[in-house]
Amino acid sequence: MDKLRLGTIGTSGITEQFIEAAVKSQKYTLEAVYSRTQDKADDFRKVHEGRKAYSDFEAFLSDPEIDVIYIASPNSLHFDQAKAVLMHNKHAIVEKPVVTSAEQWDELTDLSRQQNKLVVEAARHIFEPNFLKVTELISKKPDIYGASLTYSKYSSRYDQVLNGEEPAIFSPKFAGGAANDLGIYVIYAALKWFGQPKSVEAFAQPIRTGVDGKGTAILRYDGFDVTLNYGKINTSMQQSEVYTADDTLVLDAITGLASAEVVDARTRETSSIKLDEPSKNPLMWEAMAFAEVMSDYDSESSRNRVDEWWALTRQVHAVLDEIRN
Repeated sequence: MDKLRLGTIGTSGITEQFIEAAVKSQKYTLEAVYSRTQDKADDFRKVHEGRKAYSDFEAFLSDPEIDVIYIASPNSLHFDQAKAVLMHNKHAIVEKPVVTSAEQWDELTDLSRQQNKLVVEAARHIFEPNFLKVTELISKKPDIYGASLTYSKYSSRYDQVLNGEEPAIFSPKFAGGAANDLGIYVIYAALKWFGQPKSVEAFAQPIRTGVDGKGTAILRYDGFDVTLNYGKINTSMQQSEVYTADDTLVLDAITGLASAEVVDARTRETSSIKLDEPSKNPLMWEAMAFAEVMSDYDSESSRNRVDEWWALTRQVHAVLDEIRN
C-alpha cells in the first residue's frame, strides 16, 4: 500500500515522538508541519525531514498532498482543529483528550461519518501488546471483586505554577488538569476491562490555577468498585491491582506495561505473566493500528474497528464529564 502522507500540528515532544513512530512503522511519510510561527515551523521541519512547513493554518489544511493530520496542540484547541481537519477532507489523529465533553465527541463522529474520514483519540496504551494481553487475561476472570488503578507522575511544569506562572497543562483556559492529562489513561483501562460503570464519584485536589492537580474517582459496578488515582503534582509508586475471587493481578504500570504478576489470594504465592519487551517508542502500536484502518477505510473490518474505538472513547468522555462536573 502507499504510505500515508502525514501533517502535524504542534511542535512539542509528543509530536516528535509520534513522527518518529509513524516514520519507523514505514506506513507514513512526514509531508508537512504546522506551527503558529514560520521560524519554528521551519526549524521543526528540518529536524524531522518533512517536506513543507506552514504557519498559515488554512494553507496547511488545504494542502492536497496531506492525507492525515496529527493534532497535539493544547487540549482546548483539539475539538475545533479536528473539525477543521475533517472539513478539509483529511483523517484526524488527535492527542488525548480529543474533546472536553462527550457532546463534542458526538459532533466529531457525526462529521466523520459525513466526510468519510477517520477521527480517533490517540490513547496509546490500549494498542500496546502487553495491555492487550492483560485485557484478554482479565476477560477470562469469572468473578471480579474490584480494582485500584493508579497513574500519578510529578510534572516539571508544576514548578512553573509554584513560581506564579500558568502553563497550558495547568491552565483552565486550555482545559488542563490531572483528569484530562493522566486520569484519562486509567479511565480507558477501567472501561476497557470492566465496561461502563453504573455511577461515578470523584474528588479533586485543586491547585492555584483552578484545575485539578490530583484526584480520585470511584467507578461503581454491579457488585464491585474500581478506584482510580491520578495526579500531576505528585509521584505515586503504587502499582495497579485487579482483584478476583481467587487472586490479585498486580501491574507495574497502566501505560508502558512491562511486568505483571498473579498473587494467589489465599497462599500469596506469586507467578509472573510473560510479557513482551516494551517498545522504545510507545506510540508505535497506535500509529500502525491507525494506518491499517485508514489505508482500508471502507472495508467492513476497518469500520468495525472504528466503531469499537468510538464506542470506548464515548464512554471514556462520559465518565470524564462526570468527574469534571
